[in-house]
Amino acid sequence: MNPLCARCGKIVYPTEKVNCLDKNWHKGCFHCEVCKMTLNMKNYKGYEKKPYCSAHYPKQSFTIVTDTPENRRLKQQRELQSQVKYKKDFEESKGRGFSTVCDTPELQRLRKSQEQISNVCRSVTYADQ
Repeated sequence: MNPLCARCGKIVYPTEKVNCLDKNWHKGCFHCEVCKMTLNMKNYKGYEKKPYCSAHYPKQSFTIVTDTPENRRLKQQRELQSQVKYKKDFEESKGRGFSTVCDTPELQRLRKSQEQISNVCRSVTYADQ
């Protein structure tokens, strides 16, 4: 007795039989689950006993590793070194204005010279009037 096709359920005769993934298929029924591209024994990829082309083969995802103390430490270290945190802090401090800087001897000298220049300019303008 001839087997049934895994896709369409009809009888598969030996001339059109593809035996793959522990099932029997018609040559035309052996196609990708997603894009329906006809496959053969050289270009198929099986996943959960279903044929896929290489473009639509389901990607394996990894499971989450448990939250160990070492993983928590690494995550904290990554966050400290992250540019995202620096950018966030910068954005938050943008509108706050400038902070006052202590008077250094250089700043005191510059302030004195600016006052002297300013006083000279005032005295010149008063003398012209």
